Amino acid sequence: TRAEFPAGLETLGLDSVDKLKEQLPQMRRSLQTDEGVFSEVYRYAFGFATEKGQKSLALDTAFAMWRLLFDDGKWPLLDHWCDFLTEHHNKAISRDTWNQLLEFSKSIKPDLCNYDAEGAWPYLIDEFVEYVQTKNSEIST
Repeated sequence: TRAEFPAGLETLGLDSVDKLKEQLPQMRRSLQTDEGVFSEVYRYAFGFATEKGQKSLALDTAFAMWRLLFDDGKWPLLDHWCDFLTEHHNKAISRDTWNQLLEFSKSIKPDLCNYDAEGAWPYLIDEFVEYVQTKNSEIST
């Protein structure tokens, strides 16, 4: 909100535009290198982007937020995820799905070799893995 921004700057000890400009590169590096910072920002982003009074995030908004958060190839399966949702889900994204995707992106390798179908992933993520595996097998044949 309008009130949160200056309060956040004050908390960070940034009392001028010049100080903010000076700190931005370090803040960006923290997002790229510190998983705790990234996770905190990622989880905050859901509530920030959700329309007032809604519990789910509109799909187009979720796509935009994921593209911002996973920029520079942070999660190589992002395009596949967005394609899958467009083709097979086409509904708003719940906070649970939002948070589970973060855990999935951090723990499952891009080639899905360490994915356990018997794991506790939500059904949507299970379907996504099947979608990617089918796409990959179509490409290799």
